[in-house]
Amino acid sequence: MEKMMLYFGSFNPVHRGHIAMAEYAVKQGLCDRLALVVSPRNPLKDASELAGEADRFTMAELACRNSAYPERIVPSGIEFVLPRPSYTIDTLDYLRRNHPQYDYSVLMGSDLLPQLVRWKEYRRILDEYPVWVYPREKRFENPYPGQVSILEGAPVMEVSSTAIREALTDGRECREWLDREVAAYIKEKGLWTCATK
Repeated sequence: MEKMMLYFGSFNPVHRGHIAMAEYAVKQGLCDRLALVVSPRNPLKDASELAGEADRFTMAELACRNSAYPERIVPSGIEFVLPRPSYTIDTLDYLRRNHPQYDYSVLMGSDLLPQLVRWKEYRRILDEYPVWVYPREKRFENPYPGQVSILEGAPVMEVSSTAIREALTDGRECREWLDREVAAYIKEKGLWTCATK
């Protein structure tokens, strides 16, 4: 059975750190394919700075296409067609039910571990799906040993979508954090400019 890893996120915008983690997971043989699942809106996050769904999907598509594994790292808009708000467990159940040819796992950042307890049926996610965590900081606590695996040796990326949005609204280009085509798309569409402050 083909292994499919799901990397859920707002990707607002997608940046080099996201793609580096996806590439690392593929390179380590943790999955055959990895999908960046672009979420319409995280129920636990403020949506005030959220770019449109089509814009975020297009940026994810560009970043995946320019990754080291363009045939294996792909964007997914599955949550755009599912009932809202979107919950990870509902998406996983839908995919397992409708695409049983895949063995699913989840990739997430260590910054999400403290809030996992607030996710819908989070215990079932941990019980039924392999969960891999990449470090967002050098030291962090794993509250779910035995159920959550840490991506040992993964690069720690000192970048966040929030910092990128703040930099863009201050007039900085952030080329070191963004794929070239993603940066061009943001500029073309006027996303997160000083005019949006």
